[in-house]
Amino acid sequence: MKNLIKRSTLIAAILVGSTLMGLAQSAAKAPVDERNVRAAMHFLASDAMQGRGSGTIFERITAEYVGSQFMQFGLEPAGEPGWDGKPTFVQTVTIERKTFEADPALKIGQTAFVHGKEILVVRTNNAAIQGKLQKLAAGEKPESGAIVLFKNPPASGNMNQAAQPFFAAGASMVIIEETAQYRSGWASIGSRKPAFNASSAKPSALIVASKESGAAISALADGTAIEFGGNVSTQANYTWNAIGKLTGSDKTASAEVIVLSSHLDHIGVNENAPGPDKINNGADDDASGTVAVMEIARALAAGKRPKRTIYFVCFGSEERGGLGSKYFAENMPFPQDKFVANLQFEMIGRPDPKVKPEELWLTGYERSNLGPELAKRGAKLVQDPHPTQNFFQRSDNYGFAIRGIIAHTVSSFGLHTDYHRVTDEVKTIDFPHMTKSINSMVEPIIWLANSNFVPAWNEGKKP
Repeated sequence: MKNLIKRSTLIAAILVGSTLMGLAQSAAKAPVDERNVRAAMHFLASDAMQGRGSGTIFERITAEYVGSQFMQFGLEPAGEPGWDGKPTFVQTVTIERKTFEADPALKIGQTAFVHGKEILVVRTNNAAIQGKLQKLAAGEKPESGAIVLFKNPPASGNMNQAAQPFFAAGASMVIIEETAQYRSGWASIGSRKPAFNASSAKPSALIVASKESGAAISALADGTAIEFGGNVSTQANYTWNAIGKLTGSDKTASAEVIVLSSHLDHIGVNENAPGPDKINNGADDDASGTVAVMEIARALAAGKRPKRTIYFVCFGSEERGGLGSKYFAENMPFPQDKFVANLQFEMIGRPDPKVKPEELWLTGYERSNLGPELAKRGAKLVQDPHPTQNFFQRSDNYGFAIRGIIAHTVSSFGLHTDYHRVTDEVKTIDFPHMTKSINSMVEPIIWLANSNFVPAWNEGKKP
């Protein structure tokens, strides 16, 4: 009998011990499962999605898919009314798109430099721009409204980025002499009719000039009058945001909002791309960030509701100038003074060799106290190791930041060469890294959503 009691006691102890161990393992289990990360990535970055081109039906399908996941996780819909008059998880944004009917041109007196021939119109936001020529080197300041010929620009790299200081200082146009990269794509870029979205923004255009036309403009005197433009037609285009929210549990703190975001679009199909593959799948850019927002939403919806309200937003048409996030910023569904912070997730699909394994970096880390506070709570966030790339200004977060809202981007982009190419495919994704990265942000975000911490810009660092 004693042996039976001892045996029963031993069995009970083993069962209790196994149960406790199981509970401990369950509690320690990361909230984000790699299997779910893989599943969503394989759909979003598949050939079937045709590169999720900005404003295309595939972008809309992406928004509907993300919205359906938000619904499944138990988020509240925060989009437009559906057939039954109730809110959905998708927001349709109407955009007035203007397209040049014929190739626009730069006109200097009787001379015309035409898009696709002597020049390339890389981007413009206006059908007509006029100004006086100024030939400037990097670091020199243009007069307001000047048309700047950029003397000795970088031979390679991001020309938009290189020209940005001139635009920020008041230039209406920047002309850059062709680089090898632009020359190799001259026929492809020149074959497209330039287009832009209707906007009240100050006129702005970036032009690439051939070597011959660049030399001709360089020979002109400063102050020479230059005109740019052409006739345009107008069409109504659309983009789509996927939006879900968790309303905060605290009566007072629920009025405060945190926005976790990504962009769900990419650059779609390029029929002029060399080789048989024409689809820019956009696995890292930015299916990876979209999956991060989805999986954090899944984890938070399954737990105790936070005190503050959290919006989960996957924006459309970031690749066309942040159109989805711009609309959201101009039509916030809550008062701006209650907007605590925005974290954008962009390109976390691969580790960056510039930082330690499992580390992520935060654009503009040094600009506010948000990154350091999240790092104290376990977020493996460090300063952006690529300051010359100006990544802080190159994602949806920036549209909020210039409105005074603390907004940064979380990333681990190591400047891989698949950026905006057909080779940015699922097979290049490091899924263990990506899953650990998402997991590392869950608890710090839960802390932020339950705290009374209000981040602030550091002295002199507000954009």
